[in-house]
Amino acid sequence: MIHPYRLVLPAALATLLYAVGILPAGSDTGTAETRAAADLATRNVVLVTLDGVRVQELFAGMDEAISRKEKRSGIYDLERARRRFWRPTREERRHALMPFFWERLAPQGIVLGDREHGSRVTPLNPLLFSYPGYAEILTGQYQPSIKSNDLVRSPAETVLEFVRRRLGLDPGEVAVFGSWDGFGYAAARDPGAFFMNTGYQDVPADLATPGMRVLDSLQHEVMTLWETGRSDAVTMGLALEYVKARRPRLIYIALSESDDFAHARRYDRLLDYLNVADGFLRRLWETLEASDAYRGRTTLIVTTDHGRGRTPREWVDHDGGVPGAEDAWVAIIGPDTPDRGAVAPADTVYLADVAATLLRFFGLDFRDWNPKAGPPIAAAFE
Repeated sequence: MIHPYRLVLPAALATLLYAVGILPAGSDTGTAETRAAADLATRNVVLVTLDGVRVQELFAGMDEAISRKEKRSGIYDLERARRRFWRPTREERRHALMPFFWERLAPQGIVLGDREHGSRVTPLNPLLFSYPGYAEILTGQYQPSIKSNDLVRSPAETVLEFVRRRLGLDPGEVAVFGSWDGFGYAAARDPGAFFMNTGYQDVPADLATPGMRVLDSLQHEVMTLWETGRSDAVTMGLALEYVKARRPRLIYIALSESDDFAHARRYDRLLDYLNVADGFLRRLWETLEASDAYRGRTTLIVTTDHGRGRTPREWVDHDGGVPGAEDAWVAIIGPDTPDRGAVAPADTVYLADVAATLLRFFGLDFRDWNPKAGPPIAAAFE
């Protein structure tokens, strides 16, 4: 797979050409993002990932082909599931499943990846499972050394580390909250780069708010489907407490139970979870909107690490051999992104492009960090 790169001019040459009037305004140069950032309203970025959420549910809601195959779907009470989530059209079904996302968030930005209507978002990595996907999102390129979900440090500086270093932020101004402890390894090459709370970690006593202390205790009592990660409700709750108490400029919230319910072949519980996750996004956005530090100054990026199979047999699975696992999506909501909702048709976007997009909102050029990274997503700034 060939990644689309654009020809750029060195910054010094571009500056000279602008000065003498040879290079017209709007030309694609190495300084274009930095100059444009002076006009951007975004000061903070929130990145959220929902593990393994298919484009089918995001854009079309409850999947009839899967739900009618009761043995393949694992649905315990089909009548209940259909009452909650089945509607006559794909637009009605997605609104029933994720009402806040589609009624409040999407109209304030763009959503890419509706392959049925000609919009494609896909990983560059061919492995199509969790750590390679997160490594690609956070480093801007496929990392061939990441071949499993083993807990090893990121092989390269991540976009989170670069933002902190380049902007001179305090360690607490960049934060990661993740349900799986692997997120802490993927988020930083240097384990002490910034504040991280993943897996079943407790928040340090000197930083913990009363709400955090309650959630710290709760995470050890709430049983999840698998023992490898805590409840996403705890993760989101801790992240929201941190946002209110510490006001980070950049925070990454990594949720994982969507993948768990799919692997368990419980389609009804997956639908229930996506509806709950929609509530997480509502609480997150309302928390941001209630704060003078964030309201009108924050861009939210929501995406996934991989897709899943398309058929009733394969919807639970994902890897390089499963058709459909290459189908991903990304939503970008904020004051600098056009209010277009689901954009289709659209140019192909790669998960590797997310990092450069995040950097551009901070007025940073990805080529100063990783020249091999994918470029910013153009539709987010048009």
